[in-house]
Amino acid sequence: MPTLSVIMIVKDEAARIEACLASVRSIADEIVVGDTGSTDNTAALAEALGARVFPIAWLDDFAAARNETIAAATGDWLLHLDADELLDPDGARRIRDIVDHDGYGADAVELVLANYCDDPRAWRWTPVDAGCECARGFSGYLRVGLLRLFRNRMGFAYREPVHENITESVVERGGKVLQEDILIHHYGYDPDRARRGDKAARYLAIARRKMEAQPENVKALHDFAEQALACNLVAEAETACRKALALDARDADSATTLANILLNRGEFGEARAVLEVVAARDTAPPHMLTALAAIDCREGRVEDARRRLDAALEADPKALMAHVGLARVFDRQGHPAHALRELEMARDLAPKLVEFQNLVRAHTLRVEAEDLFQNGFFREALAALVEGLRLDPEDPFMHNDLGVVLHALGQVAKARESFERALRLAPGLAAAEANLARLARDVDR
Repeated sequence: MPTLSVIMIVKDEAARIEACLASVRSIADEIVVGDTGSTDNTAALAEALGARVFPIAWLDDFAAARNETIAAATGDWLLHLDADELLDPDGARRIRDIVDHDGYGADAVELVLANYCDDPRAWRWTPVDAGCECARGFSGYLRVGLLRLFRNRMGFAYREPVHENITESVVERGGKVLQEDILIHHYGYDPDRARRGDKAARYLAIARRKMEAQPENVKALHDFAEQALACNLVAEAETACRKALALDARDADSATTLANILLNRGEFGEARAVLEVVAARDTAPPHMLTALAAIDCREGRVEDARRRLDAALEADPKALMAHVGLARVFDRQGHPAHALRELEMARDLAPKLVEFQNLVRAHTLRVEAEDLFQNGFFREALAALVEGLRLDPEDPFMHNDLGVVLHALGQVAKARESFERALRLAPGLAAAEANLARLARDVDR
């Protein structure tokens, strides 16, 4: 029967390695750990759990270190894990089944790395089901497909010193790839930490060397752009993305990163142009459709935004930001009840994220304020709108309603500012334009 080796490289992982090894102990015939210079008791803990540990000289090259573990492994199949990862219990059983059946004819298997975080705006973010113990309190994860299980002695090797991958090697050697929805739970993903300290600087230096050595490699350019952006080197990240897109205008990773840079600068037209090249494909990613819909709304093309958001939610009903975008569209179309329903759906998909609780509460406050105003309770309406804007400062209708209340209270200058803010958020918003014109006529009298 085919055998399975789990291969790892580690450094100072005493706090996490026991849980990691426990997640694979029942399916592994061998665990091979390459230690790149631990100063704690990582090696002793791993050996106590049955792993074979050997030292690896660290040369600022993750691929080289991983290839040393491949060379040391004796199993017919290899499973790559990191110490801050756990193999899902159901996934472990499925991997053992795949190995026992010698891959069902495949040579490598793409698994799903679940990078846990609470950033629903990130590409590939997926909410977890309520009560999911593996989530460890997170509301979701970034879903990334990676080749982590592959045959040994096929000549497969990792490449690239950082963001290393084995995929190119497998493809070049004609390896057949099987895709499986098997989760590897990753708890070490921390984009904020990536911006700080020696580790961030080291990763940036490695990524820069890789890019300089492969100036026409789209992945190398984007890997550097991501690391540069994580270190707040926005101009360098933008340059790398533009070079990558000059080589491949449909590279979704580079297009997404560049579009985010442009959107943060308010350059909506160019961001749309970058994204539309990729979105022209038959299967545009939902996050890209959602971003384009937001730009459509900014430019007054509400029906276009609605079509894109419907398509995004058809592809992924759990796309939270598409639900939020659709709520904005329903408000623009005069359907506040439908808008509230979409916000509630987003909230229910990620009930622990305060942001979506706030959006629902803000929308409710806006409706309450409109009722209070109609019944002559101007001060109470003002208080409700101020609180609503604290919870959702991006709601153009809230700004417009605040302007109406302020006008009624005789605060003309502040009312004008509110109408103008509404129009900046939603250019062409008819109610805000009409209210601004009415305000101007009242001032001229």
